[in-house]
Amino acid sequence: MSLFADIRRRFDLRSHLPLNLAGSPARTRPEASSTEQPCEWRDSHGTAGTDHSAYLAIAEALQDGADVVPASDEVGRQLAADGVSLLEALDGLSALYRSIAGGEPAFAAVRALSSSWAEASLIYLHTLSCEDPLTGLSSLAHLRSRLGELYREAEFRGTSVPQTNALVVVEPLNPPGTTPFDRELRLVDVAECLRIVFYGGDVLGRVGSHRAAALVGREPNLPEQVETARTLITQWRLDTDVPQLARIWIEGLPATDAMAGRVLDELARP
Repeated sequence: MSLFADIRRRFDLRSHLPLNLAGSPARTRPEASSTEQPCEWRDSHGTAGTDHSAYLAIAEALQDGADVVPASDEVGRQLAADGVSLLEALDGLSALYRSIAGGEPAFAAVRALSSSWAEASLIYLHTLSCEDPLTGLSSLAHLRSRLGELYREAEFRGTSVPQTNALVVVEPLNPPGTTPFDRELRLVDVAECLRIVFYGGDVLGRVGSHRAAALVGREPNLPEQVETARTLITQWRLDTDVPQLARIWIEGLPATDAMAGRVLDELARP
């Protein structure tokens, strides 16, 4: 069975709910009952706004005259985990203070909530992989970062990136009617073929939704490697006699890092 068919059979499509730093809640928690909510505080954002029960710790501290900093720290961390943006979190804090204390939030509460929200968000970002989970190819951001390192190193050493490195770009040519899932699985095949040919320290990245690229050194045998990759990619599937068509070419790199970024942007276009 080909890798393509095997992945189709075994790949688990169950989605996981990630932290959403853009502001939409990543999950919905049940509304607290009216007996649990602080009195006179019912709707800070409207019915579709931030979950009010997230602020109960601060509300209780305000009503008891206790220190709001520990509660604000706890709430900021929880709101970040729930996918609430910092702007929404601060709006909710402001509405809570107006309804209970009759004024704007104390600076200490704002600082504690903002700091814990930022810390929780950074922890999440640091856990993100630089690889696409399905294909195993590096992200476009990682490929761009590695290119930047090459240009800085070349400037330091007095060498030229266009002379020492290049991109090998692969674009599968899918027939009409190919589903998005089939296109993703085709990229899985492409990634595996590129790993076979470029098995050293080369960076293999995903460029947009339908291309892959290998950042490689301009070795004397690079043309032969490209032809080997072409043969593998077009004949990878053993369960069909139909060749798997793909465009594969060597993309030269420009003189500067900024121009290289524009090349990646163009390659990432649909």
